[in-house]
Amino acid sequence: MRLKNTYPILPLLMMFLFSTVGLAQSASDLEKRVNKLQEDIKTSQNLLKQTSKNKETTLQEVELLQAQIKQRDDLIATYNKQLDNLNKSTKAYKSDINNLQNELQKSRQEYAELLEIAYRNRNNINNLIFIFSSDDFNQAIRRMRYLQQFQDLLKHKMQEIDDTKADIKKRIDRNEADKKRIEALKNEQNKQREALNKDKKALNDKVAKLKKQEKKIKKEISQKEKETKELQARIKKIIADEVAKRKADATVDTKLSATFESNKGKLPWPVAKGVVTKKYGNNPHPTQSKVVVFNNGIDISTEQGADALCVFDGQVSTVFNTGLTNVVMVRHGLYFTLYANLDKVYVKNGDKVKTGQKLGLIHTGSSDNVTTLHFEVWNDKNNTNPEKWLK
Repeated sequence: MRLKNTYPILPLLMMFLFSTVGLAQSASDLEKRVNKLQEDIKTSQNLLKQTSKNKETTLQEVELLQAQIKQRDDLIATYNKQLDNLNKSTKAYKSDINNLQNELQKSRQEYAELLEIAYRNRNNINNLIFIFSSDDFNQAIRRMRYLQQFQDLLKHKMQEIDDTKADIKKRIDRNEADKKRIEALKNEQNKQREALNKDKKALNDKVAKLKKQEKKIKKEISQKEKETKELQARIKKIIADEVAKRKADATVDTKLSATFESNKGKLPWPVAKGVVTKKYGNNPHPTQSKVVVFNNGIDISTEQGADALCVFDGQVSTVFNTGLTNVVMVRHGLYFTLYANLDKVYVKNGDKVKTGQKLGLIHTGSSDNVTTLHFEVWNDKNNTNPEKWLK
């Protein structure tokens, strides 16, 4: 009888396991990304319904459409990554099935050989003669063990065949499930492409309408720039005073600073639901091609009646009024978070606040029905990109 490895499928299964772990992790991450984008698109659609109640097209409506287009682009790209993973997976399964079928054929052949040997020695008398014809007691014991091991090997080989057949069935079933998933993803992708084309057409129509209001828009841009400069000057003054005060009494919660910093990329959003309509840094104006507006934070459009939520434990540094709305600044050791465009404020200077605590009611514009929170993150005197801090 040919002596072969009695575990021929083990290396194959290990190879399959290591090759698919990365894909499985990636698939999980992609699924979370899809769910998040789908939720964001739903939020954008709800916000657009609110703004579309106005007869006149607004800049905020255009910004929401731009955000939704970006979300759909990201969703389509994520679907592509999922399809790539599934296609790789189906190829891997096909290869595994072929390899397992080859191993199954070898196992069956080996089992047939074992059965042939067993048939030749099927008579118990032959086995007894084989044992009692031993030269000595030790040889008899060895022959007894050999017969027992032979029976164990026969059972093991049969189990190996059953296990391999079960593995083949699992991979065939999974392969069929992946094929169905591929078709479903392609259908979803096509739906998103159709919706994307509609969004782009709507955006072009609204931009065209806004361009007819050029004088009004330029006036709004000028007013907004003035308000932004005044706000940033005030913020810098407040932070400078805080830094000077801290140097004077040498008290700073370094532990809180370190904890805040270690949570970069993990902080909760300052609203329950929302869409970023103005990113950090330079933002090209939707209708004025030569106008670029710098943003020290991010603007998050949210639902009417929404509250600003504290993103981390800290202490209210200051609350001040800009003339129309209010601003809350929270200190987290060496860090500050800022929540602007609030109507009502629920906290006061010096209050200790917790993660998720409501700080104030976000203002809703009377002319455009848009509810927008302006959010900033400062590292001492240095302004940083808030999106890099949020999860």
